[in-house]
Amino acid sequence: ILGVVAIQPFFGGEERTKSELELVKIDPLVSIERTDRLWKAFFPPDVVGFDRDHEVVNVSGPKASDISKLDFPSTMVVVGGFDSLKDWQRRYYQWLKSSGKDAHLVEYSNMAHAFYIFPELPESRQLIEEINKFIGNQVAKVKE
Repeated sequence: ILGVVAIQPFFGGEERTKSELELVKIDPLVSIERTDRLWKAFFPPDVVGFDRDHEVVNVSGPKASDISKLDFPSTMVVVGGFDSLKDWQRRYYQWLKSSGKDAHLVEYSNMAHAFYIFPELPESRQLIEEINKFIGNQVAKVKE
């Protein structure tokens, strides 16, 4: 694996972040109720202690794995300014950086969650260009 493109990754936790609370009224696709329903469906029904702070949900949270010694690929993290999950996504980016990993943050300040499904938006085309550039850079590193 040469790189990871994490487009508005879906992370969460027991804590309600500022963006979850403030953007819930304007994010057309993501709501607290919807994310809670999705996490509940994701949780194994018979596993004790599986909550939204589990390391597979809150990857950078209190139960996070130490990845500092792992050979983790370069990661591009895409965040939308009106995505109610943006605080989790930024935490993921910061966690990668603080773990010594090569991480690149790409922000679209005026975009909501899943903006890229609307090809008529200029930002959708820009995202494709950013991904292409990121992949090109990762391939170039291998050729060196």
